[in-house]
Amino acid sequence: MTTFNPQLLTPPQQEEEVYPYRRVWSSIGIESLILFTVTLLVFVFINLLKIPIPNRIYGIIDSGLALLPVVLWLYFSWWRERAVPQPRVRLLTVAIISALAANAIGVPLINNLLQVDRWLPLSSAVNRIIGYAFTVGIVQQFIQYSVIRYAAWSDHLRVRLDGVAYGAAAGIGYASILNLHAIFPDAPAPDVAAARIFANVTLYFLTGILLGYGLSELRLGSPSLLLPVFTIALGALITGIAIPLRAGLVNASLNLGVSAPRPILGIIFSALLFVVTAFALSFFYDNAERQAHELADNREE
Repeated sequence: MTTFNPQLLTPPQQEEEVYPYRRVWSSIGIESLILFTVTLLVFVFINLLKIPIPNRIYGIIDSGLALLPVVLWLYFSWWRERAVPQPRVRLLTVAIISALAANAIGVPLINNLLQVDRWLPLSSAVNRIIGYAFTVGIVQQFIQYSVIRYAAWSDHLRVRLDGVAYGAAAGIGYASILNLHAIFPDAPAPDVAAARIFANVTLYFLTGILLGYGLSELRLGSPSLLLPVFTIALGALITGIAIPLRAGLVNASLNLGVSAPRPILGIIFSALLFVVTAFALSFFYDNAERQAHELADNREE
């Protein structure tokens, strides 16, 4: 006798399509949120709760703070990439080359040859923005662009969001070297170090992603050949604006019962700059992807 199986009356469920790539925006958001939380907690512990920290362990705490963004990126971006069907294979290579280029070329060129810290801080506000854009901004953006261009483009840029992933990898590599130079050899107070580290990571995440947008469009779209030049210039301008403006806010007076410079203003500025610019970049990426889909649909019709 045949048994009744109710599952035979149930129509087969369509399997959900598996997205083959890691969703990079969520990874970057998680990393940045954790780093922001740690930075804010360090500020609260030292400046509001007045928890005493011996000067002799400043270096240990600063080293941990400088390595935290790298650890977060390795776990949420690089390690999780291994679990998807089509991983991005050059992320770690881009990050390492970016760090090596920063240490061998970027930092010596800016600190030893251009020596911007000796003359730019004494200039007017407009001159500082222009000066940082045409020195620090151009140097760092060109190095990051070159790393992404020759390590990932064009064989490894398959979809537009690959530009986000490789741009963030270049940014974390470059920022990690700047963070180490910021805490050595003179270990600053942990709240100052945390604010500086957060500022570096968010800024170079953004400018790296901006460069990745230009290269992904050059590979997958049909833009002007000057688009990468424009993204380098825009990234340099963002850097030129961010550095002196953040420095001015950090050294501004804030009545919290202490007379030291307030890193909290710098933390808030870096967070706002990251959120606003990240949403703008996300819009440009999504808009380019939507236009590509519409163009493909029109061709099929």
